[in-house]
Amino acid sequence: MGFSKVIKGAEIKLLIGGKVYAEVQSISYSINYSETEIFGIDSIFAQEIKTDRVTCSGTISGVRVKLTGGLQGYDLRPRINEILHAPYVSLEIRDRQTDTKLLWLPQMKVTSENFSVTAKGILKINFSFKGIIPYGEMDISGKTPKQTLISLFALNST
Repeated sequence: MGFSKVIKGAEIKLLIGGKVYAEVQSISYSINYSETEIFGIDSIFAQEIKTDRVTCSGTISGVRVKLTGGLQGYDLRPRINEILHAPYVSLEIRDRQTDTKLLWLPQMKVTSENFSVTAKGILKINFSFKGIIPYGEMDISGKTPKQTLISLFALNST
């Protein structure tokens, strides 16, 4: 069995709070490194580039399944009378074949949710999130892509 060189949507899984969120249909996220130029006095050219803040935000789209409790059932949002105590939860995007974490947010909160449905359609949910400290694949494993490929091919050849 060979490994694909590109990651496809069906080859990933989403875990929220350690639980698989099977209702997911799409994930979109962005990491902003807020790189800003520093200019010297009377200089028209930047002398340096610095990082101000690193932020991560995104949206997840899926379907609403009966009797799951929606986002509250996944402990993503508290009951409305407990809204001041909204919990942080973790978010992981993993490769199904290798179980490699592609993105890990140890602390994430849902910031909004939207629903849409047509008369004969499926109830769809979209929710936005913000995360603290986005760890990428190499941040977690400490391996370079070449080291990861070598270990995958060794695993595949046995």
